[in-house]
Amino acid sequence: MKTNKFEFGEFSFDSIFNKIIQGRRLKKDDQLSGDIPFVMAGTTNTGIVNYISNPVACFPKNSITIDIFGNTFYRNYDFGAGDDTGVYWNNEKEYSKDAMLFLASSMEKSVSGKFDFGKKLRSSQSINFKIHLPTTNNQPDYATMENFIAAIQKLVIKDVVLYADQKISATKSAISK
Repeated sequence: MKTNKFEFGEFSFDSIFNKIIQGRRLKKDDQLSGDIPFVMAGTTNTGIVNYISNPVACFPKNSITIDIFGNTFYRNYDFGAGDDTGVYWNNEKEYSKDAMLFLASSMEKSVSGKFDFGKKLRSSQSINFKIHLPTTNNQPDYATMENFIAAIQKLVIKDVVLYADQKISATKSAISK
């Protein structure tokens, strides 16, 4: 029987992301309606609180945000961020969406349970935080990260199909009675 064993290594946030920047303060009363998603702390709507047109710093798609409580999200769109949100990306190396999803999960695990209203996370504190990643030759193995996320997505799709099949079967059974 063949088993797949993965080697994992520990990496600091700043060894993966060359850009780690805190968002800018923008009070609700100062927000002008527009098309730019504006992210603040929270999990509702993945932290998007408004769509603005203010000339605030715009952060690039393919970024990860971590708010002051450790809530972590991958962003596949350009956006603005409030001062309660740190933004992480690498403008020298383009990571795939699946690799970024893996990184976001690892980052959230790294900060989970460590921050709250009394102890808020700021991106400047996180530079040396560690995440555990699969490795090849002591370097992050992004292909393994991508394969892992793809496998999870396939399992979720399989479960959705099974659920839908059960609902269809139950509906057919109820109709035929």
